[in-house]
Amino acid sequence: MAEDDFRDMLELLLDNTHEGLVICDAAGKILYFNRSYAEMYNMKQGSDFGRDIREFFPRARIPVIARTGVAEHGVIHKWKGKDLVVNRIPIKQGSKVKWVIAQVLFRDIKELKNMNEKVANLKIKVESMGAELRKFLQAKYSINDIIGDSYQAKQLKKQAAKYASSSLPILILGESGTGKELFAQAIHRMSPRSERSFLAINCAAIPKELMESELFGYESGTFTGATQKGKIGKFEMVEGGTFFLDEIGDMPLEMQAKLLRVLEEKQITRLGGSKTIPVEFSLIASTNRNIEDMVEKGTFRSDLFYRINVFVLKIPPLRDRREDVLLIARSIVASSLPGHGTGKVVFSREAESLLMQYGWPGNMRELRNVVNFAMHNLLPHENVIEPKHLPPSLFARVEDHYSKPVLLPLKRGVENREKEIIRETLRSTYGNKVAAAKLLGVSRSVLYDKLKKI
Repeated sequence: MAEDDFRDMLELLLDNTHEGLVICDAAGKILYFNRSYAEMYNMKQGSDFGRDIREFFPRARIPVIARTGVAEHGVIHKWKGKDLVVNRIPIKQGSKVKWVIAQVLFRDIKELKNMNEKVANLKIKVESMGAELRKFLQAKYSINDIIGDSYQAKQLKKQAAKYASSSLPILILGESGTGKELFAQAIHRMSPRSERSFLAINCAAIPKELMESELFGYESGTFTGATQKGKIGKFEMVEGGTFFLDEIGDMPLEMQAKLLRVLEEKQITRLGGSKTIPVEFSLIASTNRNIEDMVEKGTFRSDLFYRINVFVLKIPPLRDRREDVLLIARSIVASSLPGHGTGKVVFSREAESLLMQYGWPGNMRELRNVVNFAMHNLLPHENVIEPKHLPPSLFARVEDHYSKPVLLPLKRGVENREKEIIRETLRSTYGNKVAAAKLLGVSRSVLYDKLKKI
């Protein structure tokens, strides 16, 4: 581009900016000012070039800036009753000031105030949207929603409350349906992060190809099918709250390495991006797999296991805390749809006996399905759940369980029989351990010791 063409283009650009701009030499002679500056001070482009700036502004600061070489940013310049916001910047050639540029950022300080108000309003809107998002991502269940009066349930609740005060990772172990997410939500609700987001991701439900973009997010145009504006990842969305990685045992090995790096460095990089973004959250992970066995076989990274295996919460299956079965079943009934008869819905002794005898391989999830099935089988005038209301498959499984002869060594057989006697006694006392201890003829401490082994 020719020099004259370049100068014309530069003047055109400067004339179309909102800010007023004047350029003077070190002696204060005006070399150039743009159209906005001419309009502000009623000056004429061309004919006023070459005049001394002090002819227009006797107290002009430009000669002072040229002498001292010290810039002034965001200073107030009073002009005809208005407060203008200006910058005065010395331009040096070597060690000497050659030119001074004065730039009027705001023609009236009211413009700055209006902009500040707009920014403040925008900030309020952003914070409000963040608050609404956090409401959407809040944990639903508290520790009071975890039903159970067994020794194991009480100990689990105590452990959960203790772990909640820390920001260290928590690993929840247990079979499918035992309520691992219920405990994760309760821990979040008891933690110092309770007002922040709770975000749950099921590692087994996200396809391997999509997991990285879901967790890390991506920049625009990163891959075919990506949104034009890009997408924020789940690590950023959690925003100082609790991130619950359900079924972490199903996370691919390559993602395990990336998760470990996030936990150690507290920062991420979106797919297709180069900028690192700080992230801060507390991690709770869960799995229904034998994760230690996976580490030995090399299907789960040992370094990640040791990083998340700080606090461990082991949730026993429902068959190992049978005294909680009826409590949970009654709680499900109480929270189900009303309208069956005039009184509350209860279980018959026969139905309770069936529920207590069943092994519950699907744990609480299966128990909820069975109770809901029974509730929907009740006629409008019925309010007692009888065996006839329960799923037929339940009877077959109970009968199958008790009809199969099992040959065991004498010592183990005696131990199992003792467990059955204790369970039967607890069923007859509806879980009252004091009454059960009296019926068994043992002290409460002995009974508690034996319950630990059941």
